Amino acid sequence: MRLHLSLQWKVLLLVAGTMAVILLASAYLHALLTRLLIEEFHYDNAVGQVVTVAKRTATNDYFTTGPDDLLQEIQFLVNSRADFNQIDVYQTTPDGERLVATTAPDGPRLPYLNEQTQDNELGELERPLPDVVSIEVEREGQRHWIITAAINDRDGSGYVTALVRKSSRNDLVSRLQSQHNMLLGGAAVASIALLYFLFALFFRRPARDIAGAMSRARMGDLSAHAPVRSDDELGTIARGFNRMIDDIRGRDEERERLLTQVNGFNDELRHEVARATRELRAADEAHFETQQRLARSERLAAVGQIAASLAHEIGTPLNAISGHLRLLGRNHPHDRDTQRRVEIINTQLEFIVRSVRGLLARTQRQRPALQPLDLNALIEELLWLVKPTLEAHDITVAAALDKDMPLLRGDRDGLLQLFLNLVNNSIDAMPAGGELEITTRLERRTRSAELTFRDSGVGLAPAALEHLFEPMWTTKDTGSGFGLAIAREIAVAHGGQIEAVGGVREGATFRLTLPVYADAPAPEEVLTDVA
Repeated sequence: MRLHLSLQWKVLLLVAGTMAVILLASAYLHALLTRLLIEEFHYDNAVGQVVTVAKRTATNDYFTTGPDDLLQEIQFLVNSRADFNQIDVYQTTPDGERLVATTAPDGPRLPYLNEQTQDNELGELERPLPDVVSIEVEREGQRHWIITAAINDRDGSGYVTALVRKSSRNDLVSRLQSQHNMLLGGAAVASIALLYFLFALFFRRPARDIAGAMSRARMGDLSAHAPVRSDDELGTIARGFNRMIDDIRGRDEERERLLTQVNGFNDELRHEVARATRELRAADEAHFETQQRLARSERLAAVGQIAASLAHEIGTPLNAISGHLRLLGRNHPHDRDTQRRVEIINTQLEFIVRSVRGLLARTQRQRPALQPLDLNALIEELLWLVKPTLEAHDITVAAALDKDMPLLRGDRDGLLQLFLNLVNNSIDAMPAGGELEITTRLERRTRSAELTFRDSGVGLAPAALEHLFEPMWTTKDTGSGFGLAIAREIAVAHGGQIEAVGGVREGATFRLTLPVYADAPAPEEVLTDVA
């Protein structure tokens, strides 16, 4: 969730953040400088202690009187100073350096540093006094100084080397640092509180007055004015706002007067436009209906002429074919297969004649004779009828028929002609073979039977969907354009509808919906494959 802060809190947070940064930087620098000063004091003190041991060794002639007094003295120094970890005292002899005394007999020996000692890579070698050399080293994770002071005695020479821990805790300095930080923090809090009070006094109240006036103006009160409490920037903003509101109020009054005049003109113009629109719409609707009736009459007239010519042209050949079929049946009275095929051909000839007559009848707007029929049985008859044609075109048929489909009220020949038109379209769309799927399903909500023809052919272009069912419109090179138009006429005559389903990725799909004759139980599908 986004946090919304006022300008006052933003300024306070900015000041508080700035003071916090300054406080932290001041505390850090104070602690750093204090630590450096303490380390410098600690270093100088440690050097002085080592030089003192060297001088006392030379003064008391510890090399000749014996090392016991020397050991007691350096051991006292290590015990009294927590930062001194080890002290080694050496005497220089012709045979080399000899360890005279040490506070760590079991520890490693400390190195001897002199003027010829090489500095390390950090440049930490120092020579604070003549004959005194020191260097920083790291022992057991802590920083130490190794300090070497030369011993110059009349009876011999040598050196003192001490290992001193660099860090040294000072409680007084820690308390001073804490009090310094508390003082800075208190000063920062007091400054922020004073800034909050001054901000509330000189900025928040005038800003609230201006915001309140702006809110009233936004709600429609154009007489709202902000009080001018000072001559600073906020006062300038308040005066500018008041002048702007006065200008807006004057322009609003002028706009209202103009709108009153314009509304009068608009009312008159609106009435005139509405009257002209009504007249134009009525004329357009009448013209459109006239065009539709004329186009339909022309198409039906063309269909009637074609049907009459077709009936006349095919009548004589059909009679001749029918006569020869009867002779063929009499010549092979005992050949059951021949008799069966002759019967099928005669049936189809009669169907052709009825189709032509039905076409002529539809041009005369005669309604078909609807009778109860079994849709699934009609589909099975259709599949048996088109089986040889489908096999010749290498087309496989899958039929999913709802076995609980109730009876329909329909014309058997008309529906069969509709189905044949759809199957013929699918055959034309699959010249190289394919799959044809026929499905029946009972739609209980609308009490209708749904029949779907789906093929795997070339499909339908989106631009062709709105013209498919128009007479004499076709996408085929040799088509007449009457197949789907007749199919729609048959579907409408049965109280149903037929449509092409768009959005199919492959092939074409046609869906036919017909009203049922009676109610039926819950549907269950049966799959039948016909090749």
